[in-house]
Parts: sequence; C-alpha cells; structure tokens
Amino acid sequence: MEHIEDSGQNKKVWAAEWQKLSPENEMKMWDFYGGRQWITKYTPRYGKSVEAGCGLGRYVFYMSQMGIDIEGLDFSEETIIFLNQWKVKNHLMANFFKGDVTSLPYPDNSLSGYISLGVVEHFIEGPHKPIAEAFRVLRQGGIAIITTPNLSFLVTYRNLLRRFKNSVKKIIGREIIDPPFFQYEYTPRQLKSFLQQQGFYVSRSEACDLLYPFCEMGGFTGENLRKGKFAWWFANTFENTWLKKIGGQSITISVKKAPLMYCFISGQLNATQDSLEKFDVPISKEFQDSKLAGLFLKNRKVCYSEPYEIKPKFIQPEERKCDFSGMQYFTDPIFENYGFNKNVAPEILRKPEVNIELCTKNIKPVWRAREMTNYLK
Repeated sequence: MEHIEDSGQNKKVWAAEWQKLSPENEMKMWDFYGGRQWITKYTPRYGKSVEAGCGLGRYVFYMSQMGIDIEGLDFSEETIIFLNQWKVKNHLMANFFKGDVTSLPYPDNSLSGYISLGVVEHFIEGPHKPIAEAFRVLRQGGIAIITTPNLSFLVTYRNLLRRFKNSVKKIIGREIIDPPFFQYEYTPRQLKSFLQQQGFYVSRSEACDLLYPFCEMGGFTGENLRKGKFAWWFANTFENTWLKKIGGQSITISVKKAPLMYCFISGQLNATQDSLEKFDVPISKEFQDSKLAGLFLKNRKVCYSEPYEIKPKFIQPEERKCDFSGMQYFTDPIFENYGFNKNVAPEILRKPEVNIELCTKNIKPVWRAREMTNYLK
C-alpha cells in the first residue's frame, strides 16, 4: 500500500491551529459550526461528562456555566496549560486535562456523557478505537454525542472534481500527487454503523448545518449568509427537512444500553430498556409523563428557535430581568445572553429543568466569523 502522510493526529499541526485562535472568540462565534441545539440538549445533567478532543474548550466553558459537570481533554499539552491559566484569569469554572482519546484516564462505566465534536474522523485507520473507548468509560445509560463532517453537497462536488482532474492527469501521463491525510467525511449512516459495531444503541443519526457549506463557499466571510441572501433563505427554510442530509455535519446521539440504566431526568439508576422505545434517552417510569420527558420523545425535531442572526454586534454587559424568576441580572461579557432568546439569570440557568428547556426550545442561532487571534501574543 502506498504511504500516505498522516496529519490528522499530528500534535504540532493541532497546536499550531489552536495558537491562531482564542477561547473567547471561539465562544462568541456561537453557531459558526451548527449543532449547538443537539449538543446542549443531550448532554447529561447528572454525573460527569467529558469532551474528548476539546480544542480551546468552548463547549466545556459554556456548559459549565449551565452547572453541567463537564471537563475537557486534549492531547496538546501546551493548549491544556493555557486553558487552565485562562480560566483563572477570567474567573471561570472548568477543568482541562492532557490525554489521549484512544486511552482515556477514566475507569470503566464511570462517565454519564461523552462528547466528540469533529475528532474521530481524523484517524487514518478509522474511528473504531476512540468510539470503543467512549463505550468503555460510559456508565449504563450513558450518552455519547459524536459529530463528524458530512459528505455534504460541497464535499461531494469537490470529490468529483478531484477525481475528474486525476483522470485527466492519468490520460495525459502527469503525476498524481495525493495530499496528506487530514480527515474523512462520514454520512450519518456510516457514523451510525461505526457506533453500532462498538455496542452502542443509536437513538438519533442525522445530518445538520446546511449553512456551513455556504459559509465555506463564501470564503468564511459571512457576506453571502446575510438575511435576504440565497444561502440564508435556503439554510433556514430546509434545515429541518430531508434536505438537511446534504448539510455540513453528521451527528449521532447514542446510548450505552443496559437492562438498568441511569435516568436522564433524575440521575437515578432506575430506567429500563423499554424507555428507549419511546424516548431518545433512558427515562424512568416515574418521569415518563413529565414535561421534561416530553422534550425527549422520539422523532421530535431538534431545531433552533428562530432563523440565524448573521454577524450581530456583541452584547455588552447590561442589566436585564430574568424571564424565569423576575430577578435583575447583568449579561455576561463573554457568554452574552448564553445563546438563548430568553433572558435568564446565571443562578437560574444552572437549574437542570431550566437549561434543558432553554436548550430544547430557545436556542438562538448566531453566526459570527471565526476570528484568528494568536493567544500567545
């Protein structure tokens, strides 16, 4: 087999990538990458979760603000050191550790949640090892949220174009040089198959993020994404239809199925397998008629609450009234209004029943360009 240079798991490549960015800008780009409506809804509220391959930790910081017990793991020691310093400087509660996603530093059956956002596709040998490791560390009823790039309309076009060019080169006798390996694109069906091979029960396997391929086509400036443009209309109109299958990401919600599982609503070890026939996550009988359980019914659409807002101004700290408690609070200088279209005070946001409802019904999609800011400067 011809040797192909592998840059997908090259630590120097990733350390250099993260040095171009900053945690604050990563958080404030909000839905530059779609999928927040999935990730925040299905992350467990009881027990510990890990984001394996967390990069600059934007979801770890964000969900820690909601009171979710989550920590970040990445193989770049330099990045981990920086993040633990940055959190202290900015008075944020979040933990980060250096580690390998194929050999996690957790005992068997110990975690309630595992999040992997654009990581497993970077293994040239395939995603089997990190997925098997996710299965090992999750407890009964634990939830794995895994995303990869999808074989979107833009990727499909580029693949066809490359094959055509290579065919022409072969005919005219020119050398065909393969680029270094960086990542695969997996369809939802392919990703589901990988998870099932490792023992997971896959509750949801779908595509999302119709906006991202247009963002890439527009050079990541966002000018072609503004309200009134074709890309904005198309993404908002068809994100929750069958056309989403040509979106930028594949996403799966999977469960470590067992005869007795931890209930997603209460955190108690009293949910049975038959609950997964009705719900996406394990829910004990005593909670199956509850308002929160209704948010996790099978085939319920997972969607944003309104159309994308493109390149809005930053929300400066200002006093607001919480829609849930009536108390006055100030918006956060980093997290703004926490990405929702309802006003919520920090103390109230940390209540599981509140943030689950917000993450299911009130995600406000905001797109801002990814800013390149070297954090070492």
